[in-house]
Amino acid sequence: MGNQQSSVLATSQKTEQSFERSSSNKGQNITDKAVLENEALKSVSSEDAMDLFSTKTDSETDDESDEENDDEDDEELVERLRILEDAKQLKRLAVAFLHPERPVEVEFDAYARCYFDRASAPERETFEEAEERNAILQDAKALKRLAADYAHPERKVNNTDYLSCARCYFDRASAPEQETREDAEERAMILQDVENLRKAAQEYMHPEVGVVVTDSTACARCYFDRASAPEQETVEYAEERRMALADAAALKKLAVDYMHPEVGVVVTDSTACARCYFDRASAPEQETVEYAEERRMALADAAALKKLAVDYMHPEVGVVVTDSTACARCYFDRASAPEQETVEYAEERRMALADAAALKKLAVDYMHPEVGVVVTDSTACARCYFDRASAPEQETAEYAEERRMALADAAALKKLAVDYMHPEVGVVVTDSTACARCYFDRASAPEQETAEYAEERRMALADAAALKKLAVDYMHPEVGVVVTDSTACARCYFDRASAPEQETAEYAEERRMALADAAALKKLAVDYMHPEVGVVVTDSTACARCYFDRASAPEQETVEYAEERRMALADAAALKKLAVDYMHPEVGVVVTDSTACARCYFDRASAPEQETAEYAEERRMALADAAALKKLAVDYMHPEVGVVVTDSTACARCYFDRASAPTQPSFTEPKASTTSTHTVQLKPKDAKTNVSSSKEVVASKRLPTHREANIIRKSASAVQLYGLDEDHDDSASFF
Repeated sequence: MGNQQSSVLATSQKTEQSFERSSSNKGQNITDKAVLENEALKSVSSEDAMDLFSTKTDSETDDESDEENDDEDDEELVERLRILEDAKQLKRLAVAFLHPERPVEVEFDAYARCYFDRASAPERETFEEAEERNAILQDAKALKRLAADYAHPERKVNNTDYLSCARCYFDRASAPEQETREDAEERAMILQDVENLRKAAQEYMHPEVGVVVTDSTACARCYFDRASAPEQETVEYAEERRMALADAAALKKLAVDYMHPEVGVVVTDSTACARCYFDRASAPEQETVEYAEERRMALADAAALKKLAVDYMHPEVGVVVTDSTACARCYFDRASAPEQETVEYAEERRMALADAAALKKLAVDYMHPEVGVVVTDSTACARCYFDRASAPEQETAEYAEERRMALADAAALKKLAVDYMHPEVGVVVTDSTACARCYFDRASAPEQETAEYAEERRMALADAAALKKLAVDYMHPEVGVVVTDSTACARCYFDRASAPEQETAEYAEERRMALADAAALKKLAVDYMHPEVGVVVTDSTACARCYFDRASAPEQETVEYAEERRMALADAAALKKLAVDYMHPEVGVVVTDSTACARCYFDRASAPEQETAEYAEERRMALADAAALKKLAVDYMHPEVGVVVTDSTACARCYFDRASAPTQPSFTEPKASTTSTHTVQLKPKDAKTNVSSSKEVVASKRLPTHREANIIRKSASAVQLYGLDEDHDDSASFF
């Protein structure tokens, strides 16, 4: 048994030494390690391994302590061999993963088909195709980067050359301000809100337009065709309203003509003839349109010449631009304009730049000794600093390449170990054509919580447990306090001398019954107030007739109808609110959400100017004056229309029937004559006629109509207005 252990230990030491030697030389072939491990494992036969567990020597009569030590040594040795076997398998797997191009080493009696060399394997691309694909991907990457730079000019340019110097086009002083992504999103939201408001206003202003529904399954009741909808006006009423509005428009036009006499009269009748107030003989001389246009152009030219002269005489005055969208930068007044230097300063600067260039060349030569010295003088001769006899030894290119490969292997092994130890870290792939599914990121993988979330959840559970314990202690004061410290001594809060009196079991039972009665009364009141709530019965054998479902019960509205009525009322409330907002734009929008941010449609910069309260009051008074003037003009033009008095106690004297009224001429019916001349004979009455004959005077006001006497119809007021009464000599007949 001791010989077997010594042989196994010697073999393991030999294997460890071979591992150490192989790790010191990374350039040696990896297959040598596998050969050494196989030799170490083959040295221990299966019979020896079984003997480690089952064989017992003849020294069973030795001390029990020696046997226990031997068993422990055997277990450690077997465990060590298992660890070496696992390490060998992991190493073989890592080598196969890192070098898929190497053939698989199998035993002579093994038989398998290579995955990469099978008949159905995809075609392998050549080196030239791989190079071309790499070049295409590089071009695509460059194009993507160019597109990203073009689409996002606000992003800064990342420059790795610290010597490069340039001014960014987008960060210059005169660059227009770029809107941020938040401003663009806010502007889009404002435009969407305005579009929604426009759509809502359009739907409100045109209720006759049908609602367009894209959902074929949508079903609703029309607001305007419902049973409780207000009565719609008839065609006759609409026509009458149209006529009333037409009259109002005509009155408005008359008022506008009265208020603005400078506006010309537009006549559609070509035969109309009248004298214009502004073209009369005594009117002041008016300048022609051509002269006014020429004078305006002359004044504009003079103003432009004056502005040009001021700009020329005062170049220090900045340019004032009224167009907010105009964007230009003055070449001489820009922030980056170079200061004008003198000749002496320019010469000094040239010398300083020459010195800086020489220093830069010296620094480049010092930082890059591998760059050869360029000599333009063919006769120059010198000794190289790096090739001198006393120069330190330089490593060869082969050694440097070998060191680079060793470091690369170490980095690959480190990365493999990190990936093995941290499977939760995602795999980063630089090849855009690679395609694989990660085990941990698959769709059916359970969600992994982060370390911060796990810590926060642990703290939340701890707080919940503490709160639960505190609630249990508060709800069950009768439960005694459990103390694990035998030396703890305290007085119970509930058993102290000053504790309030505890209620007895009888009182507690009575209070419970009172609360049960109150709960029953509450349930009865709820059932009475809400009869639509069904009765819940826990007894399956109970049988009764429902009061609300009986044959003689009044019809109850269904849940669907109640919901539809609620929706209709909600729509009506929303329409009412929309109508109020539309009719009263001066009322500000009330927002209950403090985080809401939007621009008011009526307070925007481009909103039309709103009239003030004073201006509205003044306009109302002007309209009232116009209405009064209109009424006065109607009363003056139509004296035959009687005065309508709403006050029954009002008393007034008629202008035409007063005692001091002038004598009115009477008209007689003309006799029939064959001539075309119709004479109206006036019969003047005596000036001293009695007042009692006023009825005849009133009767004599009526003029014969054009059908009766073929004369022009005149009213009594027209006779007095134009001097056709007896006080003038114009008593001749008129047509």
